[in-house]
Amino acid sequence: MHETQMNLNVQEIQIILSALQLLELSQENMIAKEHGSAPSLYSKLLLELNKLQPISHVYDPEGSF
Repeated sequence: MHETQMNLNVQEIQIILSALQLLELSQENMIAKEHGSAPSLYSKLLLELNKLQPISHVYDPEGSF
């Protein structure tokens, strides 16, 4: 197995996470046979996303005008 490092921004990671969520079970099984577990990739990417964008964002419905 070969590895590489890529610089991805928050939006790019979110796109990949969204795509992984849209996989159907048959697609997940096919990917798992050929490449590895999609859920484990999702978990790894989610951890990285949380490092870039902590979940401490609080929604303020009043805004900050």
